[in-house]
Amino acid sequence: MARKKPSNKRARAKKPTPRHGLSAFLPESAARALTPAPETTIRHVKFVIGLLLLPLCWASLETFLVLLHADTFAGNYWRTPEFLSFAGGCLVWLALFYCARCRLMMWLYVAGHELTHALFVLICSGKVSKVHISSEGGHILTNRNNFLISLSPYFFPFYTALTILVWAVLQWIFREQGELNPEWLYGAIGFTWMFHLTFTVWMIRREQPDVDQNGKVFSFALIILMNVLLISALLIIASPTATFVGFGISFWENARSLHHRFVESSIELIRALPG
Repeated sequence: MARKKPSNKRARAKKPTPRHGLSAFLPESAARALTPAPETTIRHVKFVIGLLLLPLCWASLETFLVLLHADTFAGNYWRTPEFLSFAGGCLVWLALFYCARCRLMMWLYVAGHELTHALFVLICSGKVSKVHISSEGGHILTNRNNFLISLSPYFFPFYTALTILVWAVLQWIFREQGELNPEWLYGAIGFTWMFHLTFTVWMIRREQPDVDQNGKVFSFALIILMNVLLISALLIIASPTATFVGFGISFWENARSLHHRFVESSIELIRALPG
């Protein structure tokens, strides 16, 4: 959880804000009711943006499922050692998560969660003054916070990114001995990505300040959209036939036709109702 560092400046007496329009003729309490606070306005804007993101979530999920079927199950990619390694890594983590979950796993999740907050603070040109990690929870103290920083752990798989970075370093170190077996990389990506997905789903069902401060509609829409796009990107990189251009064209067509398909399906459903 990202926390903004408290300011050391002394509180100064605020000058009364001049009121204009209708609020100038109303009592102060009524004027406050008609004039929403900036935080409330931002939450309303995020709520509207979240609603607008929902169709994109559906279109991205449709596109991913088509990609998964066309380039994996309909072809022979699912039989390749790379895909089997990825699936094996996913299954190993699922077995550990549901059968042997322990405090160490929770500590690793919290560590990845808080370090992701810290990473995105640095990306957003902020400063991190403290990182607290424990199996019961954690937080960071920073001078900057926004929706990208607060929601980043729910769509950025920290340990998957770390795995790819370590693999790249090992490839560079042992480049003279030849390339490393990529099956180990795919297995590690499957293991760490499933770690990210299971803990994200498991934790987000509980009360999360990161989600609450941005509004549930906006937060869930952004988290779903980013996770679907991420797994789609991993599949495109791994598949010998899928391309980002093809995915983009399919995504655009699904998003563009979603409204018409939804209207047609609704009309058919209404006609099918008795009476």
